[in-house]
Amino acid sequence: MKKLLAVLVVLALVFSVFALSACGDVAEDLGEVYDYDAEEYVLELVEETEVCRFVTLSDEPIIPHGEPVFVPILMYHTSSEEPPRSPLPELYVRPSEFERQLIWLNENNFTFITFDDWDNLNYIYNPIMLTFDDGYLENYTEIFPLLQRHNARITLFLTVGLMDMHGLTEEMVRTMSDSGYVKFEAHSMTHPDLTTITADSARMDSELRVARERIEEMTGLPVLVLAYPAGQQNAAVREWTARYYRFGLRHEGGMHNTSVDDFGMLRIRINRSTSLETFARLVTR
Repeated sequence: MKKLLAVLVVLALVFSVFALSACGDVAEDLGEVYDYDAEEYVLELVEETEVCRFVTLSDEPIIPHGEPVFVPILMYHTSSEEPPRSPLPELYVRPSEFERQLIWLNENNFTFITFDDWDNLNYIYNPIMLTFDDGYLENYTEIFPLLQRHNARITLFLTVGLMDMHGLTEEMVRTMSDSGYVKFEAHSMTHPDLTTITADSARMDSELRVARERIEEMTGLPVLVLAYPAGQQNAAVREWTARYYRFGLRHEGGMHNTSVDDFGMLRIRINRSTSLETFARLVTR
């Protein structure tokens, strides 16, 4: 019996290396192997391999229900050490600087969340959300490897109709989504100023509903959120957004808290010139 249990433990550990390495939990699980009864350990390990677990929920509310929860929702676009010639060089945060930000967030015990965690905010310690707009190739080539290295997650708001122009393929989208490190949400089909087309029902339906459905087809996951293109929104845009989404995000405004309307959610813009000192100040109340 002991030999059988030993074999089961080894097999479970081998399986965990493949299934859990993407979640950054392997070292911790292997280090605790001798703290478990062998048979119970195998069962618990198999349960842990079913889902990547980025968020640990407290047994009791950290913020009492009914009180606002403050969540810094950061807005990025793309990344390059040496940005190409662009009229908007501030969009290109250096990968090395983004990595410094990830390290600082981990060292200061922030919890990387997506909107899939939103209903549990009261039970999450120090939540933070990193969002990227549009969907650039560098999100795959530069940002994605850093997320895996530092066990961090982002939300990527995809402009579906501009994927070819930005160099992002459906295969890249699926790879990032399947990894668990990137949750895809919507940024419209073609990035129009939505406030100028609300009277055109067919166009609004395409920009909002079709964009959501295309992303769901690519990822196999529900799309809950629209980031308004260029942050442009008004009452009519919010009304349209509420037909297809649960949340709508602006592109600036500061630290978000849950007392703010779900279709006027605030973000903090992070630019190429944002220093680590400024970054720390922006994400801290």
